[in-house]
Amino acid sequence: MMEKEQQIEYKWLPHLEDAVPPAGQGKRISTYTVSLEGWRRGLQLKFYSIFEDGNKLKVRYSLGNEDRTHHFQLSMGDKVSEQAFDICDDKDLTKQYLEKHNVPAPKGDRFDLSATDEEIVAYGLSLGYPIVVKPTDGNAGKGVFANIKNEKDLRKAISHVRDVLEYPEIIVERYVSGEEFRIFVIEDKVLGAMNRRPASVTGDGVQTIRQLIHEKNKFRRINPHLTSRLIRIDMEIENRLESKGYTLNAIPKEGELIYLRQKSNLSTGGDAVNVTDQLTPELEEIAINAGKAIPGLTHYGVDMIVSNDRKKGVILEVNTRPGIGGHLFPGEGEPIDFAKDIIDYYFPETKDIERSQLYYDFDSILEPITARTASNVDVIKPPEGKLYGKKYLITGDYNKRNFSRAIRRHARYYDVHGHIKLIDDNTMELIVVGTDETVLINFINISEEIIEEGETIENIEAFDWYKPVKMGFERILEEELSQSDIRNILIERDNLQREKEHILKKYNEIHQSRAWKATFPVRFILQRLKRRVKSTKK
Repeated sequence: MMEKEQQIEYKWLPHLEDAVPPAGQGKRISTYTVSLEGWRRGLQLKFYSIFEDGNKLKVRYSLGNEDRTHHFQLSMGDKVSEQAFDICDDKDLTKQYLEKHNVPAPKGDRFDLSATDEEIVAYGLSLGYPIVVKPTDGNAGKGVFANIKNEKDLRKAISHVRDVLEYPEIIVERYVSGEEFRIFVIEDKVLGAMNRRPASVTGDGVQTIRQLIHEKNKFRRINPHLTSRLIRIDMEIENRLESKGYTLNAIPKEGELIYLRQKSNLSTGGDAVNVTDQLTPELEEIAINAGKAIPGLTHYGVDMIVSNDRKKGVILEVNTRPGIGGHLFPGEGEPIDFAKDIIDYYFPETKDIERSQLYYDFDSILEPITARTASNVDVIKPPEGKLYGKKYLITGDYNKRNFSRAIRRHARYYDVHGHIKLIDDNTMELIVVGTDETVLINFINISEEIIEEGETIENIEAFDWYKPVKMGFERILEEELSQSDIRNILIERDNLQREKEHILKKYNEIHQSRAWKATFPVRFILQRLKRRVKSTKK
């Protein structure tokens, strides 16, 4: 019997709406949103490159004022000590610190390269099923095999993690059932929690499961955290549906919630659900104690398996660089502004500064760093003072290309930000933001002055504008693809390529199977008979 789910209503933080450029989406969303929050408060922002793991380029950033500068990577700042980072980077070492301070963690042990598979299997048997096998340094759920219930599956998991994925050092631990919460903590204060739900669709009584997946991916493409984390149809999804009596062409009843995968990873189509209201004092105490157990861990995320009554919890992992995208852009529930909390923590004197409604173009900032033509880039500060915004819809018979060029020249002259965009053959949208409201109002007169002889402006509608605007001024014409459009096209291309590779893999598996080879004589005879029938008809 399928579970029921109410219709989801997606909500965004107003100051982040349409304010995350393509380069800041997906895996870089923590980097972009934390840096943006500091930059909007007038802090000096700099991006720079470092090289790790054999010349692999990593992007880091700093925020500072006249008094001090702090350095960050993803959501982690330099108040987190190197010792804390090293401890949390090693899952077994993390567990040792937690156990030493009586913080609940699953019973288990670590096995290095010298351990044989037989020794690992013997330990797993001594723990008792179900158990978990995972690499000591894996991430995003890679190589994690949970709820193993027999020796055969245990041996397969060990072989896959060590031989196929090439993680020689692994952890075997007791499996703990319950819901998994990602809880975010700064020092002794719990800020919120997220539950990761496996990829799913909700039936409407009309569309097939395949169509529902397509519709859900439309939303994921516009969610800055999930842009590249689409639900990709593969063998795992097909097998799971088959086990539940469904196919991709089945039409679920209205309100039916159908899980497509077992694992809850967001990278494979999972949803982030805000469960902060489900936290109890007991769970908060466990999360805070986890931080106290690790020296120098000032802010962090913990992955915790929680009991049904929300009174008990077991720590699976402590993360010094927790992704905050699922909290900022949840699939369900209210968003929580952890980027603001992080900047409040590092620069408390900026709490009362009104954040700018401008945002910077991350794509152009990153380009010279990732191309290795520059080692660092300073981001120009937003203008000081209160910002005003106006939106104009300019309708008439005039040359839109020439008009937009002239508007851009005036925008740059008056140092205003925004864009001019072609809405249809007869209308252009002009958005201007600046510190001088008189200049913005004057753009109505400018619009009427720059049209050429024989052209007419029939109507100008004016509105106040409060939404985020990219710093600088740009023209957006119908035939010009935006960076976001280009990114979505490339993502769709990659998805099609993956689906093609999946189909080819299945095809090759069939052709290499014993059944296919064994039935070759029969298929050969049938093929010859078909040819004879065709030739007879001719």
